Amino acid sequence: MPMSSLANRWPDTPAPSVVSEQAYWETWYEHPDVNLEWNDGRLEEVPVSDLLTIQVYYWLLELLLHYLRRHPVAQILGLETGFRLALPNGKVIIRKPDLGFIHRDNPIQPAETDNRYLGIPDLVIEALSDSTAANRRRDQVIKKGEYAAVGVREYYILHHDPECIAFYTTTTSGVYVPIPPQEGVIHSRVFPGFRFRRADLQRRPSTNALRGDPIYADFIHPEWQQAEAVAEQARAIAEQAQAQAEQAQVQAEQAQAQAEQERRQREAAEARVAELETLLAQRQAR
Repeated sequence: MPMSSLANRWPDTPAPSVVSEQAYWETWYEHPDVNLEWNDGRLEEVPVSDLLTIQVYYWLLELLLHYLRRHPVAQILGLETGFRLALPNGKVIIRKPDLGFIHRDNPIQPAETDNRYLGIPDLVIEALSDSTAANRRRDQVIKKGEYAAVGVREYYILHHDPECIAFYTTTTSGVYVPIPPQEGVIHSRVFPGFRFRRADLQRRPSTNALRGDPIYADFIHPEWQQAEAVAEQARAIAEQAQAQAEQAQVQAEQAQAQAEQERRQREAAEARVAELETLLAQRQAR
């Protein structure tokens, strides 16, 4: 936003043409009326994304939170938390990414009471604002170059239009290259095991729908999968017990039938013997 626009925003607080870094942190960083970043002396208002893009952002954030509950390998930067970028060309910039994550292996870990981050995040996500060409360029070109230059290891650009989303990872030479989808799935290199279907960013299925999906099974409601496995095992045991009981019932019925048959055969034999004895006695009586 131009300085004149900032000045019109706050008539009682004239915006200087140049703002020192110290003044930015003290006066402008937490300004109650507007969200500002600092670009080597200039104040820049952070543009706002559309609602559909925000829904994409929230869906991916929910996935990341599920992943971190299962694999607590990182801390999340709070919304609008600033961090300092000292660029190789000597410029210093303070950015407030829409989302940032600090890996537990990062040498600079934020304290719970910090309202800014003094290191470089390992993953940064920006929800693209495309209200103007300048806003698009800000995320797609300018910030991309800045984040690569200071060593942000992964950079995601989110948008409701699949043609505008992008996922980058750094090379050994410190430049960004696209993360190649593997059968349509984006795999993070910063957080091993975190992955998502690129197409799901537009579909945004519920986590209930994802819990049985092998792409997400490792971190979306794994306790449900464990409970289902236990329930399935219990069902299998119950079915086995039922089968054994039915088999025992069949065997008991077979044994009863055999006993009944043997009883009848014994009774028939006894009746035959009795009949023969009667005939014999009759002959002897003659």
